[in-house]
Amino acid sequence: MTFPWLLLLATAAPSSPPQPWRYDGSVGGARVELRGVSGSPFEEIRVTVVSAASLEQLCAAIYPKVFDGKPEGRFKRREVLRETATERWTYEQISVPVVSDRDYVMHVTLEQPAASGRCEVSFETVSDPLRPPRAGLVRIPDIRGSWTLTPAGGTVKVSYQVFSDPGGGVPAFLARGSQRSAAVEFLHTILGRASPPARATQ
Repeated sequence: MTFPWLLLLATAAPSSPPQPWRYDGSVGGARVELRGVSGSPFEEIRVTVVSAASLEQLCAAIYPKVFDGKPEGRFKRREVLRETATERWTYEQISVPVVSDRDYVMHVTLEQPAASGRCEVSFETVSDPLRPPRAGLVRIPDIRGSWTLTPAGGTVKVSYQVFSDPGGGVPAFLARGSQRSAAVEFLHTILGRASPPARATQ
């Protein structure tokens, strides 16, 4: 039996305030910041860069109208499970150095489209009966974060914020470097989508 007053106490319990960001260097023109997450040995990462690509190009690179499931970077497999104009559920497999490859189901939401004057996209892993955990892959228990794109004097400030628990019993001190590298790498993947290399003229 659950006592109502216990539910009230649980609801009223204040959440811990976010810890302050601390500067962790620059990589390829991107500013990297870290902060601790209450109750977790893993840290949240924020990577920020200024891009010359348009707000529309960058927003479409993060949340395209038509999802392209081709392998890219560390992604081995990507497929859409279902979607609406502003929400998308995808199943993804990623290759990971040294340890077992991972998979997860991601729910992505277009919070604000580029037409609003800025672009905001949030994402988080969810459980989905369409893609239960598979043998040979470690299901990532928690990925969550957001993209925030803000016009700034003819350029766009791109901020990618992500927290991830890789699962599989990987110690935080071993995962920290690869998580940081993966965040920077994925930011540059998005920049590459928004500004594909020019084709050589004949």
